[in-house]
Parts: sequence; C-alpha cells; structure tokens
Amino acid sequence: MNTGVKVLDKQERKKYIAEKTLDLISEKGLTNITMEDVAFSCNLSKGSIYNYFKNKNALIVSAFSALLEKVQKLFEENESVLFQDCAEASADFYANLYSEILNTFPSKELMRLFEILMNSTHDQSMMKILTQTFKENYGKILGKFEKLFNSKTKAFMLQAMFDGLVIYRAVGIEFSNDEIKENFKK
Repeated sequence: MNTGVKVLDKQERKKYIAEKTLDLISEKGLTNITMEDVAFSCNLSKGSIYNYFKNKNALIVSAFSALLEKVQKLFEENESVLFQDCAEASADFYANLYSEILNTFPSKELMRLFEILMNSTHDQSMMKILTQTFKENYGKILGKFEKLFNSKTKAFMLQAMFDGLVIYRAVGIEFSNDEIKENFKK
C-alpha cells in the first residue's frame, strides 16, 4: 500500500479518492468505472473505499463536488484583481477570465461536469444532491455576474454561453478568444 495515502486525514483522503475518480472518469468514462478501479488507482482495498463512500453514486457526487471546487477556486484566485464598483472593469475582468479558462482549464475537466450530470438523471436522489451541489457552486459565480449586470437572467445567459463554448471547444470547434472577449464587453 502507498504510505503517502495513510498519512491523510479522513477528509483529505476522501478528496484524494474523489480526485483519482475524476482521473478515471476522464480515462474510462463515468459508466465504465468500478469501485475496484478506484481502489486500485488509490492503492487501497475495495473495502477501504466503502469506508468513505457508501456506494458508487456517493463517490460520483464527491468527485463532482471536487471538480466544481476546482472551477470555483480558479474564479476566486483571479477575482482578487476585480474592482467591484466599476462595471467596465468588471466586464473586462470576466472577459479575460473566461478567455483564460477556455485556454488553460482542461476542457476534459469541464466536460466531466456534464457527463456526471447527464449520467445521473436516472437516479432521483443522486440528481437532487448533484443539483444542490451545482447550485451552491455555480450560485457563487452567478451571484457575481448578477451584481455586474443587475440581472439574474443575464447572469444565467452568460453562464450558459460559457458552458456552450466549453462544449464546442471540447469537441474540436475552434474560435478566436479575442473575438469572444470583444463581444463579451459589448
């Protein structure tokens, strides 16, 4: 067994397992991973995985949360330069941030969000948890856009546009980031 894993506390270990699960989802696809795969990739026994997650769905919810935290962290790291009182500076900031995300954040990571959501629609209890997690994390981002545009609807439209651009980029459709930035500012 990997001794590096043993020194982690319970929350750190859960996060480690969730992140390894994200790697497996990227490699094999959500429906093709098993608890055995996760245990093997973490150098743990299958029983150990069940000490942290009651089933595969609970593990997927945790992986989903870890991925949303990465997106949220990227926003927070870059937000320190934002001037909240100036709408033009805020628009510039968000245009540049979205451009940076499209260029640097792996589209595979963002596509996993959609894969997890799409493959969870059959399980109402899991979908309820995922929806709540999604609302909490995206709610923070949307709240900032709502302040910028003084409209919740505009904030949703902006986020939907970004999600669509991520999907296009992930399936190989290229577009100019400069053009996106210029149009965003308008």
